Amino acid sequence: MKKFLSFFTALLLFSACHKTETSQSFADRAYILYQTPTDTKITLGFESKSKRFYGESGVNRYFGNYTEQGQNLTFNPAGSTMMSGPAEQMEAEHEYLQALSKVNRFKMEGNKLYLYTTDNQELVFYEMTSLDNTDTPATNRYLKKAIEQRKAQ
Repeated sequence: MKKFLSFFTALLLFSACHKTETSQSFADRAYILYQTPTDTKITLGFESKSKRFYGESGVNRYFGNYTEQGQNLTFNPAGSTMMSGPAEQMEAEHEYLQALSKVNRFKMEGNKLYLYTTDNQELVFYEMTSLDNTDTPATNRYLKKAIEQRKAQ
């Protein structure tokens, strides 16, 4: 009995120290869109507690609420600032926000977030903090690195 308790205690301690892999979540992270026309900077971030999304869509900032259920993901209509910019960036922004409104599911794969729309578009985002090996919050230096990586590929 004593051996059994010792074994059980050791097993319990080992399992408590072992980090188990859980399903990945996009929540409380920020991403940058991988391929954009004319290198337009498009980002997407999530706040899990409030179920809100936010980002930069080329010229303007946008925000709204999202709903997640399993692999299903939908975005409520986004609000945004109303600035004007270069025509090609405004067009990229419009196309992105239209696609975002059609998203119905997602997939996480490493540091990538894939969003899929009802009309079979695939939007590929890279997590901004994964662009280096630190746990610091996403900042503009990550955007610069991501844009440089896109140009190099």
